[in-house]
Amino acid sequence: MSDQAALDEEQVNPPRRAIRPGRSGLISSTLFVMGATLLSRILGVVRDIVLSNQFGTSDQYGAYTAAFRIPDTLYLLIIGGALGSSLIPVFSRFLGQGDQANAWRLANTVVNYSMVVLTISTVLAWIFAPFIVSTLLAPNFPEDTKNLTIELTRLLLIQPLFMGLGGIALALLNGSENFVWPALAPLVYNFSIIAGALFLAGPFGIHGVAFGVIFGALLYLIVQLPALFRLGFYWRPTLDRDTPGAGQVLKALGPRLLGQAAFQANFFIATNLGSRLDQGPERVSAFTYAYQLFMLPHGVFAISLATVAFPAMARFLGENNLTGMKQAMMGSLRQVLFLTLPAALGLGILARPIVTTLYESGKFTSESTNLVSITVLCFSFGLVSYGMVEILTRGFYALHDTKTPVIIALVTVGLNLVLSMFLIGPLQQGGLALALALSTTGEMILLYWFLTRQIGPLAPGDSDSFLVTVFKIGIAADLMGIVLLVGLRVLQVPLENGGKLGALLVTILLVGIGGAVYAGTAYMLKLEELRSVVRRFVKR
Repeated sequence: MSDQAALDEEQVNPPRRAIRPGRSGLISSTLFVMGATLLSRILGVVRDIVLSNQFGTSDQYGAYTAAFRIPDTLYLLIIGGALGSSLIPVFSRFLGQGDQANAWRLANTVVNYSMVVLTISTVLAWIFAPFIVSTLLAPNFPEDTKNLTIELTRLLLIQPLFMGLGGIALALLNGSENFVWPALAPLVYNFSIIAGALFLAGPFGIHGVAFGVIFGALLYLIVQLPALFRLGFYWRPTLDRDTPGAGQVLKALGPRLLGQAAFQANFFIATNLGSRLDQGPERVSAFTYAYQLFMLPHGVFAISLATVAFPAMARFLGENNLTGMKQAMMGSLRQVLFLTLPAALGLGILARPIVTTLYESGKFTSESTNLVSITVLCFSFGLVSYGMVEILTRGFYALHDTKTPVIIALVTVGLNLVLSMFLIGPLQQGGLALALALSTTGEMILLYWFLTRQIGPLAPGDSDSFLVTVFKIGIAADLMGIVLLVGLRVLQVPLENGGKLGALLVTILLVGIGGAVYAGTAYMLKLEELRSVVRRFVKR
């Protein structure tokens, strides 16, 4: 499973039971989820640094990233997104009622049916890999790169089988409020990919990285099994169609499967169109590096807040307290805006020094830096929207409305396709990134509009206060942005002539100054979100 698949799994698998946690337990879980997410994101960046040093934006890496699309799609559709998010509520309800027998009976049934479906899908994907790559995925890759993509696709199709079982184990452990091993499993997976790039890429080339992926997927499963067995899971080779709760899982599966399919379709569009550009594999590689970097602040801020906000919203609705649900959502939206707006400005303004600092060495040349930097800048326009979409989608899930977000996601795919075809000409792979950013902004607007149509204004009687908050956050972020732009101009000489060390020092200095200016301005403007974020993620 790629870094993106791991992230998507976090997005759609809110790990909660139907029992209200204690206050200290909720705070501890919040800190643990955020810390684990941060560590996973950082290790993902380390993995990308190693890969960039070994392969840069070469045709080999372009083939590798394209080949990952099919295994990722199988995993996300069958296990990571759709099935996991439909299984957890039913499984958790059985546990909350003390019905251990039916909870684990349901788990066993889900494992067996999932493996049957995943095995059949994997075999079909292996057979039709040449057709999929040549028509849907990378039709304009050079012939040798296209053949390499097909080879890697078939090799990587082993991975979803292990990741599928590991993904179900993760869902069951999180549903039982066991967070330790599910948090460590992605770290083991990434370590294995890093080891493959360091020790196997020499003798085997990019195939060595694929071997590391497969072994990492196996470890991803193995490290979670002892905890799962201790909880009471036992495996039986049966396909029990009369399992209590199975029908509910299947009923919830359809809309979420469509939602995951829509999400993956955006990346098929980007890879397909990117392959048609001059230097297609290199531009597909640049798009992937930029997206992974873009996901670092998104995962740390938006995913962590959304994961913690969902059970609170669901709990309020369970108590018929719609006002409480709105307040919880609005608080999360404000915090996401407070964290992601300066992150978006910083990521866009400092794109080049950040990319130079992280990646530019070995086979990752200054030309690669140019390709990735412009793509990061284009992605940064969507960071706030991506974060808002996380919270708003959770609001629909709390309302047990899975259809509306799916319909909007399908509309977003169409919008992304149109924008991609319009922007790819002037901006190349950057246009594909900007199309995703803008289409996600459209998704955010639609989600907000339909949600308020269902439940009314999120801040009834307090809209002026929200607008004041947005205005204050904008002032603080803009001031930070001005300071960063001036700092880049002043430090242009050491940035351009100081090599990697100069870029590192300039980046650290500007990030520190920019963060201090933003926090100081927020403090002087008496932004409650500053105190709220500090209380939630630091003091406790």
